[in-house]
Amino acid sequence: MATTISVCALPLGGIAGSAAIFPDVLQRAAKVLKEAEGSLLTDSLVTHIADRLVLVMVHGEGGASPLVTVLKDAAVAAAAETAGKRRLFSRDLKPAMCGLSFAERESEPFVLFLADAQDPAFWNPVLLSQFADPFAISSLADGTGFVFCTEDAAMFQTPPDLHRLIAAAKSSAIVGVAADADTPAASAGSGVVMITRAEHPYPATAELCGVFAHPRMSPEGVLCPVSLCDGRTVAKGVVPVVALGFSVADGKLSGPVDLFDNPAFDAARIAAGKLSGFF
Repeated sequence: MATTISVCALPLGGIAGSAAIFPDVLQRAAKVLKEAEGSLLTDSLVTHIADRLVLVMVHGEGGASPLVTVLKDAAVAAAAETAGKRRLFSRDLKPAMCGLSFAERESEPFVLFLADAQDPAFWNPVLLSQFADPFAISSLADGTGFVFCTEDAAMFQTPPDLHRLIAAAKSSAIVGVAADADTPAASAGSGVVMITRAEHPYPATAELCGVFAHPRMSPEGVLCPVSLCDGRTVAKGVVPVVALGFSVADGKLSGPVDLFDNPAFDAARIAAGKLSGFF
């Protein structure tokens, strides 16, 4: 049976505007998901970026399960009730969704990237660097490339279709990457959530994270790799990005590891502040 990881993120329960999320909102959603473990879910996790509630649900129901959708809605409703009682800040934005269904490898690591952005194509340059640029990811030079899918269902095989893909990515969001038709590699949802599988035949975890070690610009600001506890929206022109590392075995999660909680990314953080004009 394939393992499916479904992720949903939406702004709910912001403190000081959209700076951060209230802890009780997270706890209320986590309780709903935890009660479904052992029946519908095999595992779950609730986390956040800025004021966005992030639900991670692991199950065997496939990517378009109505049962998982009902559970997600119940968790969101419970969290919203808590937020409403405290009259916390809420932005009227659609949920960001992504997910992967796959047969687990002997060891199955993956990285969940979170950002507080709204551009549907926000992850395009990141995915192009991670899965199509052999100068950024040296292991790509020895592989057969990946298939990219955009939101309008166009498919591009790299490296042959690389120039066409770059042109398409200027006007269309990349929503998925795969090694082949039956082997998904990455999934992106709006500018908020993205899952990437890691290690051979995919880029290593260090390679996936390494593309953030240098300043990256987006229409919404400079990308700033930060630890989970620093993922607040408090600096204009700076987009916080969090990377959480996991392994999954028989539908059970190990992790997360806070991958950007590392001094290797200090230079990128300082550069983000300077490029944004914040200091």
